Amino acid sequence: MVRLARRIADFVRDSPDYEWLPDASASPESTFMIVLFRAKDKHINDELVKRINASGRMYVSGTAWKGEKAIRLAVSNWQVDVERDFGEVKSVLESVVKS
Repeated sequence: MVRLARRIADFVRDSPDYEWLPDASASPESTFMIVLFRAKDKHINDELVKRINASGRMYVSGTAWKGEKAIRLAVSNWQVDVERDFGEVKSVLESVVKS
């Protein structure tokens, strides 16, 4: 679970579409099971939870960080396969910013 969360954190941190929270200068090694992020585009960010969950491929919860909407992605299944599941998460996160 930690390896998958850190891989997602790496992706989000390096993505031109997402802002990794709480601090982009932090190391992904500080991530354990929760990845906090938001879309850089405000319009997309306002709908991001809905778009991700509508994919039917993963579920995230909404939260707020410094007064703005954010995503709380929790990796919480002991049957995680890092390669398989990262591919799904990456695919969903890439597609929801383009729709």
